[in-house]
Amino acid sequence: MAPVIIPTLNRYEHFKQCLDSLEACTGAERTDVYIGLDYPPSEKYIEGWKKIDEYLQEKERQNRFHSLIVFRREHNCGVSSPDSNSALLYRYVQSVSDRFIFSEDDNVFGPNFLEYMNKGLDKYETDDSVFAIVGYAHPYHFKYADNNHYRHNTDMSAWGYGSWFTKHTQAWEFFNGKNAQIKLSLKWVAKAYRHGWLRLYQYLLATQTKGHTNIADSSMTVYMIVTDRFVITPTVSKVRNIGWDLQGNSFKNGMQGKDKIAERHNSQPIDTAEHFDYVGDDHAYMDYNNTVAVKESDGYMSFFAFVKKTFESLIRGLKKM
Repeated sequence: MAPVIIPTLNRYEHFKQCLDSLEACTGAERTDVYIGLDYPPSEKYIEGWKKIDEYLQEKERQNRFHSLIVFRREHNCGVSSPDSNSALLYRYVQSVSDRFIFSEDDNVFGPNFLEYMNKGLDKYETDDSVFAIVGYAHPYHFKYADNNHYRHNTDMSAWGYGSWFTKHTQAWEFFNGKNAQIKLSLKWVAKAYRHGWLRLYQYLLATQTKGHTNIADSSMTVYMIVTDRFVITPTVSKVRNIGWDLQGNSFKNGMQGKDKIAERHNSQPIDTAEHFDYVGDDHAYMDYNNTVAVKESDGYMSFFAFVKKTFESLIRGLKKM
């Protein structure tokens, strides 16, 4: 069973729902869970941080997991740096496992999440075209045949995903390694453009941040698009994201008001079955579903926004020269 990585800081209500739902999953008793409790950077984070610490002390004494390991940071490690809370968790778990399941602290899981993830990590381990197994399914109007899972590479969701450290390292080295491959290429521009203005913007941005690109959902999506890799996604989501209250680091740009996006995600149905077996051809409707993901993406970007943000990025780059 792949170990689970969850970084957290102060969102007690979110984190408690996250860990409680993970503990209720089939296979939890065979799963090692690694929690990184970051240190509060300021006074406003202390109350929630204390609640999480107290809750974790109780869970350490009694839980259903094979093991629950908590790393309590002695100073604030933050996010998006080589020594961030998440990065430290990744490095430790890499020393004890060849694979991992990662979740932010605001996800709620269906009962077969762990079974789906682990069977997928076994099934696709040697398939170089598959970068990750994703537990979250976007509520877009996709088509399916008799398959209960499918592959695509327009939207890489970090809301509960699993991968192998070798493949994850390859993605990091693509952007940051000594022999980093990210570059401005007309072929790659064309590939990114087919996935929408947002992905083209993120690709162009990645060419500017070569050597210090954070491996997040956006950069992983760019990596998959230009290298022809995919994620495996369930037709019925195993995960519901409840982090739409502006307490986290994402979606602080007003996106939560777009098309009732917060309401749609907070109430999204998730799989209630206890078990999961992979059925059908994951290639079914792949091209069609990628097109749908471009049109219906929660992160849709207009041509005007693309030009504006690209120009702003160019100006920032010139100022650094």
